[in-house]
Amino acid sequence: MRIVFFCCFLFLINSCTKRESKTTEKLQPLEKRVDHYLQSLIKADEIPGMAVAVIKDVQIIHEKYYGLANIAHNVPVSENTLFRVYSTTKLITSVAVFQLIEKGKISLDDSISRYIDNLPKSWNTIKIEHLLSCSSGLPEYKNFDSKISNKELFNQLIKEPLHFEAGYKYEYNQTNYWFLKLIIEKVTSQSFEDFIQKSQFKDREEEVLFASNSLVDYPNRVSKYQYNNEYKAYEKTTYAAGNRSLAGNGMNINLKALLDWNKKLDDNQLLQSETKHLMMSPYAYKNNRFPFGYSWGIYGPEEKKYYGFTGGGVSAFMKFIDKDLTIVILSNGFKNRPIIANAITYISGLIDKDLQRKDRMLNEDIRLAFILNNYKNAIEIYDGIQQENQDVVFERGLNSASLHYINSLQVEKSIAIFKFYTEKYPSSSNAFNRLGDAYFNNKQFDMAKINYQKALALDSNNKKAKKMIKIIEDN
Repeated sequence: MRIVFFCCFLFLINSCTKRESKTTEKLQPLEKRVDHYLQSLIKADEIPGMAVAVIKDVQIIHEKYYGLANIAHNVPVSENTLFRVYSTTKLITSVAVFQLIEKGKISLDDSISRYIDNLPKSWNTIKIEHLLSCSSGLPEYKNFDSKISNKELFNQLIKEPLHFEAGYKYEYNQTNYWFLKLIIEKVTSQSFEDFIQKSQFKDREEEVLFASNSLVDYPNRVSKYQYNNEYKAYEKTTYAAGNRSLAGNGMNINLKALLDWNKKLDDNQLLQSETKHLMMSPYAYKNNRFPFGYSWGIYGPEEKKYYGFTGGGVSAFMKFIDKDLTIVILSNGFKNRPIIANAITYISGLIDKDLQRKDRMLNEDIRLAFILNNYKNAIEIYDGIQQENQDVVFERGLNSASLHYINSLQVEKSIAIFKFYTEKYPSSSNAFNRLGDAYFNNKQFDMAKINYQKALALDSNNKKAKKMIKIIEDN
């Protein structure tokens, strides 16, 4: 099978329309291939700064620092840069819980009422395993006023009914991690952050910080940047989650410290091998509809499965256990939210041919082609890729590229790509739905209605098309 995606990203970097030979491609070291892809990703999604590492067979084959940690003062990303990893923190919390399980301090089968006082009787069936697997049915504390005290929040929370029977299904919920924090602190008689520092990051205390408040300036910590279309500039996020969020999203860390943590995890210094296997095993939900471990996400098809978590659109820590491959991505924001799953899939496919997902990688090439090139050159690249890969459907890449321009308020560019999408896939209800959306955003309501009607004709169950036609007709 010819692997065309290696040369596709060379198009994107050099804005050329001629492919390099397969011979030249094979001579490129893996590190350079990964770097080429990351450079195109950073340019396309306008990511201010990144730190990325790839570890294969216990060797670091790529470790590089890109862009700026601080835009205003032109400070580059370095080994010392502390990135806020948001929900990737949950992996560290999971390891902490299983360390306590190994020591016999707690059990997955323990009721949380054993460690948290004054819970309603109906919550007595909730166990530690339910918190870790996001199957507790607990109400979400983020739906309450974030400014009230922990005591006030707890008293309001326990008045709410459970969403479902514990263990029934997966429901992502930050309350689970607040309660895990309380349990860890109860059992260890330490603050959550002190226990994590001593049990997982010994001798690296200066390189790991727990803080969920975006407003506070800490040495070497970067802010998360988001693009403000009104001002045509980046602005720092100001969300202040508070200490109750530390176990769910509070870790700030540099790449070196996270690589050291990964090595300890791989070498069974943090947990025994059998414990790690249990931690990453899929939880047996009663509705059996979602693959998720004990706070470790499970992704990809069966033969290319990987484990880990992403956070805030700016971080990812993923392990392909069967291939002894780990990919770590840390960044500090974006203009248009990058598709981190695409990056993990693409990089893993570059590193190991057994992990290649041809359709996903080629669709990422298409997305980047339309973002990084003018329309004419992008079409030429698309045609070249499509001709050599007629078994691949490119709806995903065309859709993502068009949405990129909608999010950037460049509606006319999105309309052009969506029109191309409908030409290439005239039987796709989604293609006409999306073109309708683009026309609607551009206030071309007659054209929007025509395309929603085409979408509905192709799929009579298209609820979005029905809804939008009614909105247009009513107004």
